[in-house]
Amino acid sequence: MAKEEKKKKKSKIKPIGITFLVFLSIVVGGAFGYFNYLVSLTKSGTNEEFNQKNIIQNKEVKNKDEYWTFAIFGVDARNSSLGKGNRSDSVIVASLNLGTNEVKLTSMYRDTLVDIPGYGYDKLTHAYAFGGPELAISTLNHNFDLDIKDYVTVNFAVAEDIIDLLGGVEINVQENEVKWLNGYVHSLAGEGADTKVKYIDGAGLQTLSGSQAVAYARIRYTGGGDYKRAKRQRTVLNAALEKAKTCGIGTLNDVIQTMFSQISTNLTVTDILKLAANINAYEIKDSQGFPYHIKEAKATTYAYPDRKVAVDIPTMLSEDLKTLHYQLYNEGQPSTVEAPSDSHLDEENGVANENNGYGAGSGTADSVDSNSEENESDVTEVKEENKKDYSPSQTVQEISDYLTNIASQY
Repeated sequence: MAKEEKKKKKSKIKPIGITFLVFLSIVVGGAFGYFNYLVSLTKSGTNEEFNQKNIIQNKEVKNKDEYWTFAIFGVDARNSSLGKGNRSDSVIVASLNLGTNEVKLTSMYRDTLVDIPGYGYDKLTHAYAFGGPELAISTLNHNFDLDIKDYVTVNFAVAEDIIDLLGGVEINVQENEVKWLNGYVHSLAGEGADTKVKYIDGAGLQTLSGSQAVAYARIRYTGGGDYKRAKRQRTVLNAALEKAKTCGIGTLNDVIQTMFSQISTNLTVTDILKLAANINAYEIKDSQGFPYHIKEAKATTYAYPDRKVAVDIPTMLSEDLKTLHYQLYNEGQPSTVEAPSDSHLDEENGVANENNGYGAGSGTADSVDSNSEENESDVTEVKEENKKDYSPSQTVQEISDYLTNIASQY
């Protein structure tokens, strides 16, 4: 990022923004495959090749000066690269209200079929592989009418280290998650992320170590698949943020120094070190998965033109975006089509679909574990006098129409 461009951005996002990025980024990488990424602190972990000028944004989208929206990527890599060539197995969009310090997190499902600029229709996870963070951010902006210019990419090894520095995180583990959690703990130890196998003894509210928390965030076989896994990621992330609020400045400095040796971002360690003391200001207000309505299918993509692969096809993207923008940015009116909450994920077969959103089958919100984000199903109240207009851009409407038509063929 150019020096003068950096100064302009910092004045816009204000001190409270960058610090929160730290504690979101330390957790997200925890759900994904092993890789080692060591960048010297003299370079501050900053991606010098990243250029904000290359980011695509739909022309109808206005800058959202009252908010700072940034992307967090967890990539599937097993070498020293965090850039192009690696799939982003986790994509979280974080929206920080600069006036209230309220944060809203949205997991963008990795297998969502999207229009990747310059390539065509493919899974969202492949945008990062094709063009690194620049193309991944452009894909989010292009398909969802977002205004993202900043990012952080992390690995799960740093998440383990950071959570251990924080003294662990408190998670309510369910009975059907225990065997999977312990299985992933064993796997992580074998991959070298942690040389000691530390199994948990059983279910219940307990303090998980770094490797145990990462293992918890990787679970995907108890029902709900990637949708439930994305929810677990946000649960761990929220727990880490709350724990960080109780730590002294010395611990936070250790966290930042450790983290910045193993991430890629367009921000500098100096920015974050100066602002770390503001961590107590943040409150995660809402957390959800997106899109709300999808159809699971198999289709050809840019990467696989000759065979069909599993994808999640948004069935009413333009309607879903009305609700998303209403919740994230106080814009427009929510869709008249109800947007289901992650809290309705059924433990056995809950997926999002075009008929009834989450909770497909017989599941209801009552079947969700007590560790789910309790406020997820609450729709954020929006004051009428502060509300701005929003309607999907022409680009997004065309993408939505195309995807709806594709979904109808299955």
